[in-house]
Amino acid sequence: MSVSIRLMRSEDARRFLEIQRESVRGIAARDYPTDVIEAWAPLPITDEIVERFLSNRDDEMRLIAEIDGQAVGIGALVLGNSELRACYVVPGAARRGVGAAIVAEIERIARQHGLDYLRVESSLTAEQFYRALGYRVEERGDLILPSGVPMSAISMSKQLAPGP
Repeated sequence: MSVSIRLMRSEDARRFLEIQRESVRGIAARDYPTDVIEAWAPLPITDEIVERFLSNRDDEMRLIAEIDGQAVGIGALVLGNSELRACYVVPGAARRGVGAAIVAEIERIARQHGLDYLRVESSLTAEQFYRALGYRVEERGDLILPSGVPMSAISMSKQLAPGP
């Protein structure tokens, strides 16, 4: 199994959002109450949601991870604030190296752009994943989702070693 990672194209927007929701509803749901899951991964994905996502107000660099040409994971990086914004994998591809490949590519891009650290607001579900990749816990608290619902989260960061 080989994972390939590429930049998201505008025609991938709906699939990007679907992967995020599949991951949250299929993996993170065990760690959060229903109201948080509904606010974090709302359904349905409307044309309005896709258009808002495509406006990309935070200038996210968005990635798609594929196995055999099928999109199975997503990632996002905000260079302006050294933020690993997203890493989600569909349940059927979890624990197969897809997430680690996404984070490695995000870190490579960050180093290429002169960043020496990344920070991430991790879910409870992803804390051990990020720890295994060298991220350290800085603070535990609540993240307020766009709908106003609070979600338990962990602020983490990693110093990036210089790249090749």
